[in-house]
Amino acid sequence: MNTLKYDDEGDWLINELIDGDAELIQSLKHLISTRVGEWFLDDLHGFRREVVEKKFSDRKEIIQAMHDVLYQEPRVAEVLSVEYEFNRIKRKLSIDFRARTIDGNEIGGDIDVNSSWI
Repeated sequence: MNTLKYDDEGDWLINELIDGDAELIQSLKHLISTRVGEWFLDDLHGFRREVVEKKFSDRKEIIQAMHDVLYQEPRVAEVLSVEYEFNRIKRKLSIDFRARTIDGNEIGGDIDVNSSWI
């Protein structure tokens, strides 16, 4: 599938198309950036951010929420690893993920989630 590419600020680049694994990584980053309930057509689409927003967040819960969001993409066959760093003072969540696609390719990416919601 071809789609428009977007930059780090979330703005679409009209003159650039991406496909393949790059498009899949972009799709996963969109999923992670979307709060559950934010997309009005699907109340379960996105990342359960409340696990990070708690006063005392639980590492296992956060990792499970990240696995849940990555498995929402039907092209992901297996989540290989998920790491995160959360700085509550700077309100910054950084996520690094690795996954295997249904085609057998290993993909990965990192994303700094805009933490104005935390």
